[in-house]
Amino acid sequence: MRSFLVAFLLAFGASSLATPLVLHAARRLQLFDKPDGVRKIHTSMTPRLGGIAIAFGFILPIIGLLFYGNSFSMELSRDPLRLTAFLGGAAAILLLGLVDDTRGVGAWGKLTVQSGVGVALWYGGLSFDDMTLFGVHFEFGALSLPVTVIWVAGIINAMNLIDGLDGLAAGVAFFASLSLFTISLMNNDLMLALFAAAIAGSVLGFLLYNFNPALIFMGDSGSMTIGYLFAACALWSASKRSTAISLALPILALGLPIFDTLFAFARRAVAGRSPFESDRGHIHHRLVDAGMSHRQAVLLLYLLCCTLTGATILVRADGDLSYGIGVLSLTLAVVVALRTLRTQLGPHAKRNQPPLAPQPEPPAAKPVAPPASDAPPAAHGASSRTTS
Repeated sequence: MRSFLVAFLLAFGASSLATPLVLHAARRLQLFDKPDGVRKIHTSMTPRLGGIAIAFGFILPIIGLLFYGNSFSMELSRDPLRLTAFLGGAAAILLLGLVDDTRGVGAWGKLTVQSGVGVALWYGGLSFDDMTLFGVHFEFGALSLPVTVIWVAGIINAMNLIDGLDGLAAGVAFFASLSLFTISLMNNDLMLALFAAAIAGSVLGFLLYNFNPALIFMGDSGSMTIGYLFAACALWSASKRSTAISLALPILALGLPIFDTLFAFARRAVAGRSPFESDRGHIHHRLVDAGMSHRQAVLLLYLLCCTLTGATILVRADGDLSYGIGVLSLTLAVVVALRTLRTQLGPHAKRNQPPLAPQPEPPAAKPVAPPASDAPPAAHGASSRTTS
């Protein structure tokens, strides 16, 4: 357990120390997420690029292990191609997010890079190859590559889409990492447990500055990197977890962002729009539009994540997938009920809310002088995405 605790503390310390540095640099470089009064909920310009701190927090203990002789370092260095694919994919997704946060990247451009990273992971040996379902074992064969690519792109975009309120994506990631850490120990999958501990530490360190009112947003660089880490870490141990229950556990742990993504794609398809077109139909948007404060909406969704965490552990402990199916069905019903709040209460809530005051833009001809200190702006709202 000492290695897990060290990984968690290193990731937490690195992320919590790096976040103020990123915050200061973003302010000096005028890299703000500007409110638009439509889809974006926050009401003042807020620094972003917090994904740099999250990635640094995760990677520090992992790189440190390469120089420390123990069973974890041996596992990491046993297959150089697999390690290169894992770290290279993380770097590519982080870079993609940074470019999107600063310059903007189209939906298909993102999907192309994400798919390319999925192919690289598959080539490096990080893939879904087989599964045992109801006592029947079958090989994915030629389907291994598309299944792996869909898994990687799907989890990345699920985390990206859930990043809509202060602290929401980081909190979802923290609860999901707790789930994966617990079931990994139960499976004696120590490498995945170490990855989960590092993810938990890195997002918790960032959450100190991201919970409402947020001082900084993680941006796409953060949400996509977190999604990639969950996807790639699960693939790292996929060969040890080929049963249907084991493969279902990461899906159950990430149930909230996965459900929200499926609803978003279905909603846009029914409306005849692109599945990648952004809107205000996500569950967190609906809760706020129904009259909840940012904190109330986030805490409610945290409670839903806690339920999924408990269900994930219960399914693994009992070995009965029916528990997971039952909880997923209950979660689906809760999500549908929460989403209807906008229809039932939204118009009344909006009538009773004062209109948002327009925020002035900084002068274009002359750069705005950086603040004298890193004190937070007077008011903050939730993060937003370029593509959602």
